[in-house]
Amino acid sequence: MSDAYGFLAPFYQLISRLVFGGDLIYANQAFLEGVDGKKLLIIGGGDGEAYRDFEGNVEGEYWELSPRMTRLAKRNLKASGLKIQTGSWPSTGKFDRVYLPFVLDTLPDNEITILLSEIKVALLEDGKIVVSDFFDPVGIQQKLIQKGMIGFFRLITSHRRKDLPSLNSLFKNAGFELNHEKCWRKGWIRAQVWQAV
Repeated sequence: MSDAYGFLAPFYQLISRLVFGGDLIYANQAFLEGVDGKKLLIIGGGDGEAYRDFEGNVEGEYWELSPRMTRLAKRNLKASGLKIQTGSWPSTGKFDRVYLPFVLDTLPDNEITILLSEIKVALLEDGKIVVSDFFDPVGIQQKLIQKGMIGFFRLITSHRRKDLPSLNSLFKNAGFELNHEKCWRKGWIRAQVWQAV
């Protein structure tokens, strides 16, 4: 299996904190309340740093494409009840909550649409999707940082996008409605809760 993000795995948190402080972690942790006893699916959780406080009262699956990131996640999440696996989620299982932490901005729109339809089938009654990601940048500085980030990831990790997906439109078109939202950096970074309608 190709490990496009493996090179960055040991340095990812350092780079993230240098550029964004703790905002990416805060976004990933924004809607973790009420997970006790719930069955979770986390897709693309990277090194698992944002979920270190999970203990055995959480169960579910954690999928990460990068083998090196997966090894870090196993260490960071050893106290959790999550089954940590390397590879693509096989579109199986039933879950109360599905977390998509900064993963949708790596996928083409058609793959996001397919993934959302597969998740919709996997959600239990009253299930929710929690997405944390980048949205439209505000101001010249954010636009320049974003352009630099995308260029960097395209060079280092074979990142497939040249832009950001229009997540609100993609979710609405897939039959979800927005329940809650928290924002950082004037809305450039957001955490959202979506539910099927």
